[in-house]
Amino acid sequence: MDRVQRLTLSKLPSLGANFPVTSTLVLRLFNLLEGSGYAPAAVNAVQRLFRLPQVSFGSEEGKHQLLHHVRFSIDYIRRARLLDEHGRPFNLFGIASHLYYTEPSNFALVTLLRHGVLHRICNQHSVIQAKRDFILLMSHLFGRRYLPGSYLKDENTADIIKRSASMVILPPLSEDARRVLAAHEEEILRIFTGYALTYGSERSGELGPDTRLPLSGTELGGTLTSDTAGRFGTWLQETALEVVVRSLFVANSGHDDRFESVADLARTARRGLSLNEHAIPSFAQIFATPARAEGSGEDENGDRRSGHPKLHAHDFALNAYILDFYTHGQVQPLSEANAIRRGDVWFVLQDFALTLMTMRGVLEQLIMRKRERVDVREGSDTGEDEGEGGSEGLDSGFVDVDDPTEKDEGDGEDEGKQSVRVESGVGRVKPSWVAEKDWRVLEVVFEATREFDEKFKAMWA
Repeated sequence: MDRVQRLTLSKLPSLGANFPVTSTLVLRLFNLLEGSGYAPAAVNAVQRLFRLPQVSFGSEEGKHQLLHHVRFSIDYIRRARLLDEHGRPFNLFGIASHLYYTEPSNFALVTLLRHGVLHRICNQHSVIQAKRDFILLMSHLFGRRYLPGSYLKDENTADIIKRSASMVILPPLSEDARRVLAAHEEEILRIFTGYALTYGSERSGELGPDTRLPLSGTELGGTLTSDTAGRFGTWLQETALEVVVRSLFVANSGHDDRFESVADLARTARRGLSLNEHAIPSFAQIFATPARAEGSGEDENGDRRSGHPKLHAHDFALNAYILDFYTHGQVQPLSEANAIRRGDVWFVLQDFALTLMTMRGVLEQLIMRKRERVDVREGSDTGEDEGEGGSEGLDSGFVDVDDPTEKDEGDGEDEGKQSVRVESGVGRVKPSWVAEKDWRVLEVVFEATREFDEKFKAMWA
């Protein structure tokens, strides 16, 4: 009872400052400003947001660090081709902004679209295989759930998996997608390492000496001079690593300002640099290699293998509940074999269904805007049908079809053209203004979303 009273009557802990400024938030703020025509109310709302103590740390130093972080977030979303040089969102920003709560998976999806990975998946000869591979890719990006550790060593659990209709363990990410995400991860690391180096160099005087030990907090002082250093001290001074971002304590182990990952950058930065690993859109977890299952899953031809699954616990195992539900549409195997509580099944499936519908809606909107731009060019007498920004650039085979330098000229067009809705599906006639590769992506996304939605509604309708 003493412990119960102490817990119930003790004071609540004070809430510390947070750092919610992410790259997606910066993109959405630009969308707010551009969509409102930089209205005073929108500008004031953005300014008030950055004045919040939870954002700027309540100090002048924190405000400078925030400005540097926003600057390099803008640099990142510009390199991702979501923001043009005038601060106007374009191309696939709709996917990134609508799926803001899934960061960094929203940027990963944009990256895969921009590099043609989804086009290569959707343009396979078999439509059935294309839809399955699309759902597999989306399962790696969204709704990621890890299997319990007992699934990697419990023989009884292995028997349940063997008798179930579910695959349970998600197959690995394709090498094509893994290669693209790994290259983009290196770009993210370069951008935000540059942010830390720039801020550390410009504000080195304000940050002060990095002489506090990270665990004990003990301050170490004193400097070596030529009179007191001796031969050993002089050698140490000559061979010391010059670091700006890295903690001096970590630099003692031979580490300089070259970082292996975003997590390494955030965790080993010097005192005074408040780097939040979760505010940087790192893809490290998405393309990490999960635990493999032997004797279960699929063979090289994509067929389910039978036999007793022999599992190895290397790092983790991703739950294949999304791909399993898309395959068999049953709820009971998800709760029995996939280890999802029965009361959570509807919610996790709904989240993924909303993600699919968001992607479908954004792709459809891109196709519609492409139709409007083709109509505008056909009705113009400028003769700018070819070259940069012309119809040749629109049919590039990728979904990023907008020209960032163009203004919206379709406001005065016939309302009938504005209300046309593109309805996709296997067997429908492709509109003349859509490239074949783009149309195939739209078909696969529409059909996969429709099939998943039908099975999802069947469980509760």
